[in-house]
Amino acid sequence: MASFSRRVVLDIGSSEIRVGEVTPDRKGIPVLRKLRAQELGIDPTKTGEFFPAVLQGLESLVLASGIKPGPATLCLGGPSVFTRVIKVPQTDPNQVRQMVGYEAQQAIPAIEEACWDFQLFPAGSGAELEAMILAIKKDSVEEMVVAATKAGLQVDGVELAPTAVINAFRYNYPEIVSSTLILEVGARSTHILIVEGQKIFCRIVPLGGGSITQSIATDLQESFAGAETLKRAKGFVHPGGSYEDPSDETSSRISKLSRGVVTRLHTEVERSITFYRSQQGGSRPTLLLLAGGGSGLGLMDFFFKEKLKIPVQYFQPFRRVAVEGGVSLEVQKAFPSWTCWVGTALRALPETPCRLDVMASLKNQALAKQKDRPAILAAVSALAILMLLPGIHGFWQGGKMQAVISPQKNEVEEAEAIVSKLQASQKKTSERMVILETAHRLEEERLRWPRLMEELAKKSKSGMWITKVMMIPETQGLTDQSTPPKGGAAVMKVPQIEISGIFETKSEEADAEVVDQFRKSLEEGGVLQKVVTIERETPERSQDGKTGQVALKFSLRGEWPTMVSPDAKSKGKVQPK
Repeated sequence: MASFSRRVVLDIGSSEIRVGEVTPDRKGIPVLRKLRAQELGIDPTKTGEFFPAVLQGLESLVLASGIKPGPATLCLGGPSVFTRVIKVPQTDPNQVRQMVGYEAQQAIPAIEEACWDFQLFPAGSGAELEAMILAIKKDSVEEMVVAATKAGLQVDGVELAPTAVINAFRYNYPEIVSSTLILEVGARSTHILIVEGQKIFCRIVPLGGGSITQSIATDLQESFAGAETLKRAKGFVHPGGSYEDPSDETSSRISKLSRGVVTRLHTEVERSITFYRSQQGGSRPTLLLLAGGGSGLGLMDFFFKEKLKIPVQYFQPFRRVAVEGGVSLEVQKAFPSWTCWVGTALRALPETPCRLDVMASLKNQALAKQKDRPAILAAVSALAILMLLPGIHGFWQGGKMQAVISPQKNEVEEAEAIVSKLQASQKKTSERMVILETAHRLEEERLRWPRLMEELAKKSKSGMWITKVMMIPETQGLTDQSTPPKGGAAVMKVPQIEISGIFETKSEEADAEVVDQFRKSLEEGGVLQKVVTIERETPERSQDGKTGQVALKFSLRGEWPTMVSPDAKSKGKVQPK
């Protein structure tokens, strides 16, 4: 086995980051060392919290692991990764690259803002090659490179999760040649891969462990962190059917919520298998390998075994890879989640089947900018000279005109001084007017409630008592104002007041008149406008018109404008301040 140099490997997931290093032994066989993991402790759906958490967590993780600075490879995944498998004819390698580049431009949205690469796979029974195109947002790569650099690492390669899983599978399971389904269940997404001989299928769906946690948080009205704790303590995938529910109600509810999300994932898996068989001529998988941190949920293997009717195993990333000092207990508890990390570490081997590096396109773009820099500088210099020529000519002409306008300059300066004094005086006057208007408005506000109370006392009828006066939130009035006024003018919001009370009942006709007369008298008084009756209690009466109730309830509502002019009382118009 060919030798290779020591390399630091980082696997940055949506909820957890993993770090370690791979070194060759005397025979050139890879040995993994200093494996450490740390949870980010954030909600994966809140992308704004991701970069700060990685920046802080990665620095502390590298320091705690004792890893020395050196060349490093990043592994990135998640829903921001784009995948596409295409077929290209077997021809000259340069022509193949051009054809794949053309397909990538058609398939990848905003390709200029993405880092991408492709991996060719040998042709099977047909005469065509299969090319798997993978892309990721350039911003995501640059942010993670910055975080790793701040932690003291020198990033010179970026691996994507799908090819990392393929490398880990090829190295650890060389004896498997039949169609194999691999589900790498992360926090925000699941990588669905089918490997059959030289055939490769890959699809990424936005369902993962975080989807289950979010479903629990929504149903139980818990925070994301609280729901994650409950999921780990009591969560599993309900087996369904006639299986008995757990005695713990919370555990029972969580298991059914988990089954709902995993059922949606199963639907996407079946769609992927159907697409693979119809478009790539593959066969149905005969084995399922579960990988990723989200696959650790209890009974997930049982669920897929029942649904797919095939054997299900957990991916063993350390099956044929040596770990210095043995695999620690911490790593053993979550060994399927190390699949992408191990696959990225195996990329250091010269004979690795997938050697994709999206960082190469980032480097090529930087080199292209450096090559174009001399031409850009020359163009900018020429443009600057062209822009200076009119200025030089204008300077020469300005000297001639200065002699003409000098006599008028003094007069203009005197006029400007007078205008400045007038503007200062006008500004002071405006400021005083604002203060006076504010004082007047405050005085009006101070007198509003006393005026209202006085008006209610004056207009109240005999045998009537006011029990509650309440201001309700500002609205646009009681009339229909859904149609905007002509000219696009905004409708002023007018405060409304609600008046409740009781009145002594006499007869059915008298009861109706006393409330209506009170309402009309309030409108005529001018303090309130558009007063309407919203409640008037009507009791049951005997044939002779009598009732057992002594007093009846009523409620009125009306607009209470800030200030009404004396001339506007009869017209109901609000005087502007």
